[in-house]
Amino acid sequence: MSTVLLTFLLCSISAASAGVLSYPVRKKTLPNGLDVVVIETPEFKDVLSVNTMVLAGSGKEQERGKTGFAHLFEHILFRHRHGGVEGGYDDSMNKLGTHNNAWTWFDVTYYHPLTFASNLPSLLELESSRFKALDFSEKTFRTEAGAVLGEYRKNASRSAEKMAERLFALMFPNHPYGHTTMGYYGDVVDMPNHFDTAKKFYDAYYRPNNCVLIVAGDVKAPEVFKLVAPKYADWKASPIPPVQTTGEAPKKERREHVLWDADVAPSVWVAYRMPAFKPAGRDSAAAELLNELLVSPAAPLYKKLRYEKQTVSSLGFEEGSRGFESADPRVLTVSAELFKEKYTAKGKPYFDEVAADIVAGLDELKSFSKQKGAKDLLRVVKSKYRYDFLAELSSPETIASTFGWYYRFDRDPQVLDKLLEAVDAVKPEDIDRLAAAQFTPENRVVLTLAYEPTVQKVQ
Repeated sequence: MSTVLLTFLLCSISAASAGVLSYPVRKKTLPNGLDVVVIETPEFKDVLSVNTMVLAGSGKEQERGKTGFAHLFEHILFRHRHGGVEGGYDDSMNKLGTHNNAWTWFDVTYYHPLTFASNLPSLLELESSRFKALDFSEKTFRTEAGAVLGEYRKNASRSAEKMAERLFALMFPNHPYGHTTMGYYGDVVDMPNHFDTAKKFYDAYYRPNNCVLIVAGDVKAPEVFKLVAPKYADWKASPIPPVQTTGEAPKKERREHVLWDADVAPSVWVAYRMPAFKPAGRDSAAAELLNELLVSPAAPLYKKLRYEKQTVSSLGFEEGSRGFESADPRVLTVSAELFKEKYTAKGKPYFDEVAADIVAGLDELKSFSKQKGAKDLLRVVKSKYRYDFLAELSSPETIASTFGWYYRFDRDPQVLDKLLEAVDAVKPEDIDRLAAAQFTPENRVVLTLAYEPTVQKVQ
């Protein structure tokens, strides 16, 4: 494997030992605080992935009645009037043959255009323009606010979206994690009336010291740094507002039943608050293995519910295996889809049975180290985790996004190495400790959902 290069501040470079990536990783921090990371992947001929990670998602929306603005700006940045021309940014991107997209999460908003390596100078011109000096009209703002409302209504047709809204509200009543990335319905409806609020959000969080530029592909780091510096140097840094919580997290179990007006399969969610993620931390490393230990087809809990008792048709983590990887303590949600005919026959006791089995399955991990073959099982699970992790690094785009997802925590270019080293060091007793600390009633929310024809959904 190639030598991985450590961060360098401004013009200083130092080398590090070979690591997870078989590509050199180089970092430069501009005087305004913008981290620029270059991952050279020359075998992907003429491929260029230019990614801007803004360390602000819905978890930074702290003003009551003003949620959904992080996601709104994901939309608005595509409407940038580059060169003062309406539609100028989008037209220029299309002429470059660029595949351009973005996504919003609780901690980050991530923009990831993909194009040809020869387009590097032009792409940096376009990207720097919209991030440091976004130009949009109030008319554009209202149009995109309407588009967000349409997206909300589309998502509202999914029962899982309603479940998520209730889960986050119950789990995080005193933290911005308490609403989804879409925001509250009333706030989204009212969004067109808050043009000034939108501009304040952009001014507060779209700052170089709160962003990371990751360039991956058939490029050379010195060339990238040479092109980046003059484009981004005049982007002004500013202090980033910290997250302000309004109280302590709940310290008792909450249970709630959600009614739905469409004929969907019943659902049970059992969620636990998880600690803030630290890529090199013991608890976080142990948490990385929970997917295989709980909801994979080989896991005892999965086999018990899906095959032995046949009480669920599917079992998984609702937000995938990375949902709890967050800056502040967040949530791990085990979601089960049930059978309609069994719910019709049994009613609420069916929900109670499945929820109790899920709780018991997680409780069993509190004594994982005492289970027969625990060490051998953990060795296999860790090996599979590593294999699956490396298999995801299959293109410049996925290399950049995976790197950025973990880099954001400590801004350490060696973060992937440290993460996998921490996972490799996990012992059975670490699983015990994590489960004992987190899988407790006071950390738990249980939600159930079933079809109810009389319920009125959001229109």
